[in-house]
Amino acid sequence: MKTSWILGLLLTATTVQGQQEKMLEPAIQDSVVPPTSPWERKLEVGFNLNQASFTSNWKGGGTNNFALGTIVSGNLAYKKEKFSWVNDLQLQYGFQKNQGQSQRKTQDLVFIDSKAGYQLSEKFNAFGAANFVSQFAPGVSYGKDTFGVETNSIISRWMAPAYFIQSLGFQYKPVKYFDVRLGILALRETFVLDNNLSAAGAFGVDSGKTVNVNVGYQILANFDKDLTKNINLKMRYLSFGDYNDFSNTNHRLDFILTAQVTKYINTNFTAVMLYDRNQDAAVQWSQVLSIGLLFRL
Repeated sequence: MKTSWILGLLLTATTVQGQQEKMLEPAIQDSVVPPTSPWERKLEVGFNLNQASFTSNWKGGGTNNFALGTIVSGNLAYKKEKFSWVNDLQLQYGFQKNQGQSQRKTQDLVFIDSKAGYQLSEKFNAFGAANFVSQFAPGVSYGKDTFGVETNSIISRWMAPAYFIQSLGFQYKPVKYFDVRLGILALRETFVLDNNLSAAGAFGVDSGKTVNVNVGYQILANFDKDLTKNINLKMRYLSFGDYNDFSNTNHRLDFILTAQVTKYINTNFTAVMLYDRNQDAAVQWSQVLSIGLLFRL
């Protein structure tokens, strides 16, 4: 009797334990975290529209005008163990049309950057990178002749100039939103694929040539941080120095401040500082303030 009673208790305990384990199985399975993808993707597309019109008897004065601006910013990154591959894209184009004047650009930029890196320590990487900078549409200089008629001349266009730089070096990334990289060996090709501009020896390319090659160093620094929940600041500094002529060093700083008003409506301030003696002896500046739509994908 005692033996059968003990066997009965063991069978009952085994049955209860088996039922408890079956009940726990789904919970255990649900708690398993799926593997993290090595890929990260981000895409922002913005449209800014400005328009004003006045009747002919509007005594306050004014000029009918229409302006449109577009911004596309994308990032595609891959990271696995110590290897990383980061790609950045920034496209900007805008124009304004005032009554009585031809259409004129307000923004124009094509920037593509691709970098492969290998982690040396927590904050340092070795890298190989390539980046490309140009513009979409012709740049035009406007003036007037002796009769007051508007004149214009092409001073730049797509691939005139265009800069393609390949570099090898080291990257310092102390925090997620900031990094700076030094390409100690950099090769820069300057393209001027326009017959008139090439003949004039524009942008540092020898007269009649379409490309000029320089060996030097490159510095590229990126800052991309949400200052508050709805305000983001992006800055990019890009510089190239020629080893054969250290006085021939160019600098470009891009600044974009975006404030999210609603889910899709935003206002942004963009500014560019550029110094390149092959373009002009003085520092060049541009800035645009606009409000429009921003879609994050």
